[in-house]
Amino acid sequence: MKRFKALKLRPPKAVSPTHANLDTADTALGREIDSRAPEDGSLSGHKLLPHGKDAFAARVLLARSAERTLDVQYYIWHDDLSGSLLLDELDAAAKRGVRVRLIVDDIGTSRLDARFAILAEQPNFEVRIYNPCVVRWPKPVNYLFAFKRLNCRMHAKSFTADSQATIVGGRNIGDEYFAARKEGQFADLDVLAVGAIVPEVAKAFDAYWNGSHVHPIENIARRVTSATRRAVERARVRLAISTRAERYRKDVRQRRLFGEMIDGTISMTWACSRLINHDYRDGGRGQGPTDLSTLMPAGFEQPCRELDVISGYFVPTAAGTAQLAELSRSGVRVRVLTNSFAATDVGFVHTGYAPCRPPLLAAGVKLFEMPAPDDKPKTAAKFVRATSARARALRDEGRSLHAKTYGVDGKQVYVGSANFDPRSAHLNTEMGLLIDSPRMARELSQSFDRDISENVYCLSLGEDGRVRWTDARDDDPQAEPTEPGTTVFSRMLVSLLSRLPIERYL
Repeated sequence: MKRFKALKLRPPKAVSPTHANLDTADTALGREIDSRAPEDGSLSGHKLLPHGKDAFAARVLLARSAERTLDVQYYIWHDDLSGSLLLDELDAAAKRGVRVRLIVDDIGTSRLDARFAILAEQPNFEVRIYNPCVVRWPKPVNYLFAFKRLNCRMHAKSFTADSQATIVGGRNIGDEYFAARKEGQFADLDVLAVGAIVPEVAKAFDAYWNGSHVHPIENIARRVTSATRRAVERARVRLAISTRAERYRKDVRQRRLFGEMIDGTISMTWACSRLINHDYRDGGRGQGPTDLSTLMPAGFEQPCRELDVISGYFVPTAAGTAQLAELSRSGVRVRVLTNSFAATDVGFVHTGYAPCRPPLLAAGVKLFEMPAPDDKPKTAAKFVRATSARARALRDEGRSLHAKTYGVDGKQVYVGSANFDPRSAHLNTEMGLLIDSPRMARELSQSFDRDISENVYCLSLGEDGRVRWTDARDDDPQAEPTEPGTTVFSRMLVSLLSRLPIERYL
C-alpha cells in the first residue's frame, strides 16, 4: 500500500510548443469552402450530424481531404471497429505528409497504449494523453490515490482538418456513437462547421496541446515489444478486412451526406457562431454556485418565450430547478428531454435528476424521457461502473440519449459536449458552438413538436402529487404511476442515493 501512496504523476518532459496552421486558404479544402461561402466573412457554415453513419463519414472524409494538419481530441476512443478504422485514417494521413496531433483523455481509452505508441513513432504523428493515470491497469485503482486530480476530465471533442473544417459535438469515438452495431447505440449530435469559427476551434486545441495537463504517449506507455507490435498489427488488419468492416463501409458510402461531401453539394446553414470552450487550465472550475448561469453554456440570452433542453445527463440542482420553475411560471415554455432510468447508462446521474421532477412538473415545465425500446426492468447493476462506456453500452439493448443541445426563443442553438449537470459546469472541460440561427432553432423546436413528443415517456403529476409516465408510443397511452424499466429495489436505491451529498460529481 505504501508503494501505491508514493505514486505520483511525473511532470511532463519539456517539449517545444506547436500551433495550428491557419494559413491554409490555398488548400483544396480551403478553396472549396471559399467558393461556396457568402461575402460576409464573419459567418460560419453549419451542418448538423444527427445520424451516426453520417458523423463517421464526415470524419473520414475530412481526414482524407486534409493536406497539412489534422487536430483531433476526444474523451473516449474505443478499441473497436469504428475506433480502429478512424485510427487507420489518421495513420494514412500522416503517411502522406499531414501533421497529425491527437489528444485523448486517459480515462476514456482502454487497451490502446501500444497502438498509440506505435502511431507516434512515425514522423508526422504525435499523441498526447490528458490527465493520465500512473497505474496503467486497472485504471480505477488510481482514483484511490488521486481522486481530486483524476475527477477533472477532458470532455471536449473536436476534429479539425487544415484549420478549414471542424466537427464539434457530443460524440466520442466508438461503435455505439456511429451506428456501427445494432445494440447499445447512443442517440447523439455533432455539427460540421466551416468558415470563421474554425480558427477559433484550432486555437482552443492549441491550448490543450501545449498545456500542462497533457503528456506525450511515449512518456506514459510501456515500451512496445516486437511481440506486442505484431499482435497490434494483426488485430488492426483483421478488423480492417473483416466482413463486418466492409459492410459498414458500404453502408456509410450509401449515405446521402457521403455523396454530397464528395461532390461538394452539401448544404449548410450560414450564421454567426461562437465557440464555448471551458478553460481547462485551472484543473476544474471549483464549486461555486450551480444555477442556470453555470448549467447553461455561456452566451445564451435570457429566455423570454421558450427554452428547449436536450441532455443525456440532466441534473438541474436545487438552484437550477428553482430558476427553471420560475421561468415556466413567468410564461416561458420550458421543455426538457433526458434519459429515463430505463435508458440511462449511469444510474448515479439519475439520483440527481429524479428528486427534481415533481417541482419542475408542478411549475409547468414539460419533461420528456428517452425510453428504452425493450422496456426491460434495469437492476442495480448500472450503479456499478464498468471499465468503459463501451462495456456498459454492450450490457443493454436499445438506445440511450447522449446528445447535448439547447435552444432559446427560436433564435439560438448550442451543440456541444456540455450536459446540463454540475460535472459539466465545474469539473470537466467542455466545448461547443453557440449558433445564432433562427432556422436551426426552429428545427430544434419543431423536432420537439413533431418527433420527440411522440416517441418518449411524457411526464405529469397525478392528483396525489406523484409523477406519472405516459408512453407516447402506445396506441392507447395511459398515465402510469410506476416508473418504466425499474424494480422495487432500483427505485429504493435511487431514493437512498439521492440523499447523499454527491450532486456535484454527477
